[in-house]
Amino acid sequence: MNILVVSPEAGNWRKTSPLATAVNRMTDAFASAGTTVITCSPFFKSLLADIDSYHCIFKGVEKLQNKPYEIWVSEKDPLHTYIYNEEYFGRPYVYGPPQSAPYTDNHIRFAFLASAALAYAEASHFQCQAVLGHEWGGALAGALAQTTYQDFAGKIPFFFTVHNITYDFHIAASEIGKIGLPAKDFNMDGYEFWGKVSLLKAGILYATKVLFPSPGYRDAMLNTNLPGGISGFLNRCADKLIGVQFGVSYKVWDFNLDDNLPIKEAKARAKAKLQNKLGVDFKNRMVLYVHLDEEAGNTSETLATVLSDITRLDIFIIVGISSKNSEWGYYQDFAQQYPENMYLQDLDNDKDDGIILLRDTLAGSDALFAANLREPSSSIILKAMAAGTLPLTGRTVGVATMLTSYALETAGEANAFLVDDANAPHQMLRCVKDALNVYKTEVADWDKCVVNAYSGFHYEWCRTISKYLLIFGELGL
Repeated sequence: MNILVVSPEAGNWRKTSPLATAVNRMTDAFASAGTTVITCSPFFKSLLADIDSYHCIFKGVEKLQNKPYEIWVSEKDPLHTYIYNEEYFGRPYVYGPPQSAPYTDNHIRFAFLASAALAYAEASHFQCQAVLGHEWGGALAGALAQTTYQDFAGKIPFFFTVHNITYDFHIAASEIGKIGLPAKDFNMDGYEFWGKVSLLKAGILYATKVLFPSPGYRDAMLNTNLPGGISGFLNRCADKLIGVQFGVSYKVWDFNLDDNLPIKEAKARAKAKLQNKLGVDFKNRMVLYVHLDEEAGNTSETLATVLSDITRLDIFIIVGISSKNSEWGYYQDFAQQYPENMYLQDLDNDKDDGIILLRDTLAGSDALFAANLREPSSSIILKAMAAGTLPLTGRTVGVATMLTSYALETAGEANAFLVDDANAPHQMLRCVKDALNVYKTEVADWDKCVVNAYSGFHYEWCRTISKYLLIFGELGL
């Protein structure tokens, strides 16, 4: 199968983004599955690593704006194809300067990206069976395939992956003609959004299937009253919305991959290593980790409500948070007040690689406190399970619909502790106490849960892509 992928972010960046990481892992998994994939993203010279290794292999003119484009590749990065135009991508930022308004011509820039990707596929005689767009920056590939590039791609199915529905770009209706959208679909049931054009809605509208990063996230989007009235639009499109769980790379997150020790022994070693690194004494207590990054959602609010109660339990709590975060001072004061019970870990510590820091911390912890995560795929939960660390989270949080919560009747299959509402502090506190009780008094059950999480629930990116290919195959591709 041949697949053309269009994404605003992808490839070998010096500091990768969550979107680029997901697209990169998908590209790798497609290739491993024997699929020929051309992943097209902008050539941002200021962001890519090993910039001197890239060279231009093709020059052409796309059909939407009749603008020139260049195709750049690197032998060190063979699975990625980069599209360059100085006017649109010769800028220091992807969407605009941080903490500032986005570039006002983003719709033009990313319409150009989609157009150039389709133009290159046509010029290079790439006979693709599917086009896959990522986020609003890749959304217009679906519309352009049916309009500007109808002769080449009009019959090729378009699949649209919505990584996070809160990300969108809105433009005035007067701009419709500039980005190749059919004017007839500018209405409430189409891509109109409060009198403007929604690129996210356009991607969903012209998609054959819309893919969400987890079954739980798909269901939540259909059952949540989203702002702006988009809930009705999603429900009208419900038949083509599919939740496919994103994976994680176990080569990165499985701390025991090389040693291949029994997981109980590996966890004990990792716990001792973490204890020494932090310079603390866990005193045989259950170690609870909380990761408060930008995808943590309401986790911090929930934690703050019950933190005093947790410090009274036989638990050592590690809070990972950036020292640049506005809540750093609050948790720092708490950690200074309870040094025997709590450690504050700076996620911006320049001495440590961020991935290694998180992996080692998860490996040395027993449980993960993850309340209402904002991250749709809940990858922090999969990363924890790859470390044999049990997640404490809500039943409606991303991947949680695929997990088995601990109870006496599920002790043999359980791999998590789940609550009905992870945004309710009293439920999460009860969950912590239940986990602690099993950890202390039902040791065999706890050990079995750890085994189930570590080796029983192995969700690599190849599983994600196999489901993508199955969906494509069901359409006869």
